Amino acid sequence: MQKILKLMMVSVLILFMCSPANAGRSMEQEREMCIALNALARAHCKDPARFNYIGMQGKSIYIFNAFYGSKYTDFFCKVDSGEVIIMSRKKKFRRSVKYYINENECGIIDYFPASCSNKHSIRCCYPKSKKELKADKELEFWQKPISDLLQEDQDAAMKVLQNRTAKSSETKQQDQPVE
Repeated sequence: MQKILKLMMVSVLILFMCSPANAGRSMEQEREMCIALNALARAHCKDPARFNYIGMQGKSIYIFNAFYGSKYTDFFCKVDSGEVIIMSRKKKFRRSVKYYINENECGIIDYFPASCSNKHSIRCCYPKSKKELKADKELEFWQKPISDLLQEDQDAAMKVLQNRTAKSSETKQQDQPVE
């Protein structure tokens, strides 16, 4: 009887861990969530860190929570193609923020409310894999002029030499007898 009970508990635990609610978001969803959060923050002229991610409703509606007015309020951000529609639960706040996807597959928001002093575009891109980051470093290396590469090597060698000299002078001072 105990074996059956343990088996049932393990199977329920496995089902819970493998449920779609706990599955990781895709790169597309990560980019959409970034677009929704930044559009919401820009519409309120606030830092995106002031908003808490609550969850998703359906396929492309992201729910965030923040202090608005005199209490905490939920905001629903529906990400459509080219537009984010932001609404509060009781429809006291409603905005529409346009965005576009550029040639690098990044979502760009060029929305500047008159009341905001922040006047820079927002970029939400797919996260790069380790392989892509390594390829970017290699490309950056091969595009540098030889004189810059030689200067970097010389600077690194001088730093190592200075560290050695500083360490050897410290040990000589400690080894000398006190008069």
